[in-house]
Order: sequence, then C-alpha cells, then structure tokens
Amino acid sequence: MSVQQRNCKQLLLLVGSNPLPNFLAALILKPESICLFYSPETERVKNYLLEILKARVGKEGLSEKCIANATDPSVVRQAFKSISRDSHLHYTGGTKIMAAHARMAFRDAGGKDEQASYLDERNAVLRFDDNYEILVSKQLLELTIDEILGLHGIKRQPIFMVQHSPSANQALPSDVDVKKMVEAVLDNPCIANQLYNITRDEGKNRSFSDAKSCPVLIDNFVSGLTIKQLPENGWSRNTFDKWCEFLESGWLERWCGGLVQDIAAESVVCINVNCVRKDGRQFEIDVALVCGHRLYVISCTTDTKIKLCKSKLFEVAMRARQLGGDLARCALVCLLHGSDEKGSFVDQLRSDVADIWDAQNTPQVFGLDDLKEWAGIQGEPNVGTLQQWIES
Repeated sequence: MSVQQRNCKQLLLLVGSNPLPNFLAALILKPESICLFYSPETERVKNYLLEILKARVGKEGLSEKCIANATDPSVVRQAFKSISRDSHLHYTGGTKIMAAHARMAFRDAGGKDEQASYLDERNAVLRFDDNYEILVSKQLLELTIDEILGLHGIKRQPIFMVQHSPSANQALPSDVDVKKMVEAVLDNPCIANQLYNITRDEGKNRSFSDAKSCPVLIDNFVSGLTIKQLPENGWSRNTFDKWCEFLESGWLERWCGGLVQDIAAESVVCINVNCVRKDGRQFEIDVALVCGHRLYVISCTTDTKIKLCKSKLFEVAMRARQLGGDLARCALVCLLHGSDEKGSFVDQLRSDVADIWDAQNTPQVFGLDDLKEWAGIQGEPNVGTLQQWIES
C-alpha cells in the first residue's frame, strides 16, 4: 500500500449527494485550483462544499460549472471538453451516468489513468486508475467536526467540551456527580427509570414552580451527589433544567465522552452537540469525535427496553451515514440487559442491525455488561471493547 503523495495542478470534482469524499480528495491531493462540476439537483451540496473549501484552502483557484442535465451523456461529455491535459479527475461523486461519461470525456481529452481517482470509502483508500493507492488514514488531514457538519449545511451551537476538571459553576453537575451516578445506576439500572420519572410530569418536563413547591430528596435514589434535593433552594430555572438533563441521561453522555477522550487523547471529543440545519431544524448528537478521516457518533440512552434501544440505534446509524457515509462509525451505549428464548437482548439488537447494514461500518451496540466492564464494577476497569471500536 503506497503512502506517497500525488499532487495535481487542477482538481476536477463531481458533486453528488455526499460531499465528504470530494473534500478528502482535495485535502489529500493539494491542488493549485479546484473546479466543482454539479447539476441543478446538487447545487445546494456544491454551495456547502464550496464554503468549506474556501475556509480551508482560500477563495483563490476555486471555480464551478453546472451540468444542466446530469443524466444526458452528451451534455456531460460536452462539459468536460475544455479541460486541460494536466487536470486530475476525481469521480467519486455525481450520478453513475455523470461519473461514467465524465471519465470517458476526460480520457478523450488526453487525461491519463494516473490523473483519475475515486475514494473507496469502505476501505478508506484513494484509488487511482493506474492501480496506485493512497491510504487515507496515513494522511494528516486535521478534519474537524465543524467541517463535516458544514459540508451538509449544519452549524452547531456552543457545546460542552469533555474535560476532567470540576465544574467552574459548583451549582451544576461535576465530575464527582458523574462518578456517583455511574456507580449507582450500573449497580441498579432501575434507578435510571426512577430518576427519569422525578424529572417528568406525564412525559413532559416537570414544571419548575411545581418542583420548587415539592422538592425531591435525591439521596433516596443516589447518595453522595453534590445536591441533596431537586431543586435546591435558590436555584434558577436554568440550573434546574441542567440537573434534570443530567439525571435523565446527561451523566451517561459525560461519562462515555470522558472514556472516549481518554482513548482518543489527540482528538477533540464533544458531547451534547446541538446542531442546526439551514432550514432551522435541529437535532442533537450525544457524543462525537473525528479521528483522522473518520467521524464517530455515539447515542447514549438509559432505556432498558429493546424496542426503544433499537429505535435509538437506527436513528444514530442513519445520522452517521448521512454525515460521514461509509467512512463514519456509530454506536449505541445503553443499559440493555437480559435475554429471552431468542437469546441475549444485546445480541439480538446487534444481529438485527447487521442483517440490514451491508457495510463494514455496522453500528455497534454496548449494553449494561459492557458498561460494567468499562467502569470496573466487578473487577478492574477495562475499556478494551470501546477502544477496539474507536480504532476500527
């Protein structure tokens, strides 16, 4: 496997539904100029890609060309007639017709096999048509979460960065609180449902005014926390909401994020990533990080029912694929435990998703037994399964 570098003067990119392969090709090949070929259907994706490219490589040397009908071979071939002989065609994106006829037009214009490439996402290899290969993991890309989100027109609101120091605001949950929650809930998972119920009223967030009039003694559920009741005297609505989020599942997100940060020490790990699309729609990612060229997305839930866990798993799987394609990795961290006549619930969930996920990045499931092993509930802490997944 070659790890040498191949640069090019002008890079021609075919824009399809997933802009990440194009962006990676631009980072690896380091061209002097880039031209984006897109269709009316992919104009929005082209705009996102162009914006991120400008931020990374600058505005100079970027151009674009619209192919009015990407399903018409003659129109596609006409668009590539005026390309120069020293250009490089990267044809991962675009429709099959667009890629096939762009490649033929490139050849007819004098383009050689060593000047054409595509990204093999499943094996993370940039392949050239002359059989030359570049292993993507060996490249220093410095890819960020913001860039991956930006390629899809998504921005994030300020988020909580994983850290191992006590909270500057002592009214908010600290690392000590995370540790106490882990010890209590992993020893007795029923506590998770009890805590959820005290923060909710008929499925909705509990009213702050009602909560103040009838505070709940937290020691009845988890001892050793930095608070004794919910809410404490003098709390603001914001502090109350933060503690409710923490007691429901926030503790699991912070604990999981901390473990991931310890494993991927050189990466920036973020939890509770609040994402906003261009159309104003919002969604959250519980734990996210980028290692090299890969996006890792983790969904954390304190649900103990297989049906609810399956819903969470498919949700995070689709989100990861939308953002990172086959390069992405995703996992569900949950309190699922037990078995029936079909076998272990965790194994059933893994089997269900493996049956329909025809890719090397099959979503991973970590259940209660895995979490206990990570925490060292019945022995020395062992995060081997989590580390193995991150290094996959």
